[in-house]
Amino acid sequence: VLACLGTVALSGKKDNAKAAGYFSHALKLGAEEPSTFLNLASAQENLGRHQEAEATLERAVATYPYSGPLVARLAQQYFNDGQAWRARVVIQQYSKLFPEDPAVRDALKQFDNLGNAVDPLAAPNRNPSIFPPK
Repeated sequence: VLACLGTVALSGKKDNAKAAGYFSHALKLGAEEPSTFLNLASAQENLGRHQEAEATLERAVATYPYSGPLVARLAQQYFNDGQAWRARVVIQQYSKLFPEDPAVRDALKQFDNLGNAVDPLAAPNRNPSIFPPK
């Protein structure tokens, strides 16, 4: 019910603060549908809470590492937050498992067009892996 109320607040009423509250509460109560994470991140982004949106998407991808829409949205968030190298790494990891995914292929083409601006070797010493360790 909370996720539905959040969807109405987000898309119908354009009340991002109320929507974020509903989605956040739904997740706290155990709702873990990918759309709930996506909608919460959208509401947070619309409110200018970029780091919270990023954290929400990281949690979502940790829960559903093989969800193409979540991975794509996390990569988009990283890119929008000036972390293009992290976006590229996330997309590359996902594309190794699902090379047929058209969204991933499109994203990789966009990164290739950007060149060294998204070179993960130039990034700080971090491990942005979205997949559980082997």
